[in-house]
Amino acid sequence: MMKFQQAFTVRIYECKADGKLKVSALLDYMQEIAGLHTIELKITIPDLFPRGLTWMLSRYHIVIDRAPVYGDTVSMQTWVSEHCGMFSIREYRLSDTAGQSLARATSSWVLYDIHQKKTVAVAEALPLDVLLPERAVKDDFASLPLPERCDSEQRIRVRMHDLDINRHVNNRFIAEWALEAVDPGLIREHTLRSMEISFKGQAFYGDSILSRCKIEEDRGQLQILHHLITEEKQRSIALLRSRWEGTKD
Repeated sequence: MMKFQQAFTVRIYECKADGKLKVSALLDYMQEIAGLHTIELKITIPDLFPRGLTWMLSRYHIVIDRAPVYGDTVSMQTWVSEHCGMFSIREYRLSDTAGQSLARATSSWVLYDIHQKKTVAVAEALPLDVLLPERAVKDDFASLPLPERCDSEQRIRVRMHDLDINRHVNNRFIAEWALEAVDPGLIREHTLRSMEISFKGQAFYGDSILSRCKIEEDRGQLQILHHLITEEKQRSIALLRSRWEGTKD
């Protein structure tokens, strides 16, 4: 089975004030189904540790066609579309009960040698025969731009409960922190249509994170460039680009 499928019910704590699914909850769904799929493929992090290997997430590109709302039953599919050099490309598609697209995403992962502290070629280390050359979102993962100015900034302290099984900040919080620097009025007046995330570094308990953004608006459309850095060492944690429409769903 090349595509792995899982059903979810949108829970009230996964929703924004308007009753629609948060982008961070969508990331939760993506993490959950990817984890379940790797169990089936026997390439989980515990499977890889004895070989001195682990997975590291590099990029996400999410496109939201129509956000589901509280109580909706949705279905997510995931599959590995290709191994490209040092990267493994994983796709996602979220649909409603009628099969209509709600959201699509692609992601890029690297296989990391823990002992030699370097990435390794995925196709050589994990010669899987389950690749399905179909992209949910076409993206060659070109570098995201660094904002050349800061229109807004928010300081965030990493809490113990922000950490995951790897003992660093879970990637769902990167999306939440990026949006925290955006004026709530702009968010209320616009609908998030896409988000790209480039993970640059790890954040740990006690770190002070600065969430900065540059906002560009043109005829009701928004593009926001986000940069998350550690306050003390100015170390880059993530770059993001979000795109918004002025008319709500």
